Amino acid sequence: MKQATEILRFALTKIDDFKIQGAARWMIYLFVVLLMCCIALFIIGWIFTWKNTGIISLGDMSAFIGEITSVSFVAAIGFFGKALVDKDGDGIPDEFEK
Repeated sequence: MKQATEILRFALTKIDDFKIQGAARWMIYLFVVLLMCCIALFIIGWIFTWKNTGIISLGDMSAFIGEITSVSFVAAIGFFGKALVDKDGDGIPDEFEK
């Protein structure tokens, strides 16, 4: 648990290095929290199924890992992050100013 806390703290300090301010920053925080909740719910459900049926569904876990590391998922996160960059510091993302 300590290692997970350190990773989360490191990730949050790296967000401060980006040129993202205001509501856009909170959207990223919300996105990260929702993503972590989805991953946690999947893992909890996977463990629950394993405990109740006695069958470890490695295919489901493999498919889940493949999905969250797929090119389209990573590209969507990159697009979302790029859309929220505010280089001029006026609080409005540059993509929305165009």
